[in-house]
Amino acid sequence: MADDKRPTSFEDFDARLEKLRPQAKAPGPVEPEPPRFQFGPGLQAGIEVVAGVGGGLLLGWGLDRWLGTAPLFLIVFFILGAAAGVLNAYRFMRRLQDAQDKS
Repeated sequence: MADDKRPTSFEDFDARLEKLRPQAKAPGPVEPEPPRFQFGPGLQAGIEVVAGVGGGLLLGWGLDRWLGTAPLFLIVFFILGAAAGVLNAYRFMRRLQDAQDKS
């Protein structure tokens, strides 16, 4: 019995949808999107520094252990690793800035 009232096609649905579409496009103030935080570049630069320092510490510790020296190589490679990490982070940020300047 209820099946008799059911339309056989989607014409009724399309008619109701077209009737509602102008209401959905009513002009009004458009709210700007809230600003999004961009953690990617900062995280990448931080990883560059940490990787340089960690690699230097690991290499210095390994050389000190292998050669039986005092923390001489640990200190030297810590400084070299920190310098390399900061240099890599600087290069990354320069590439990022150059890409933003081009666009």
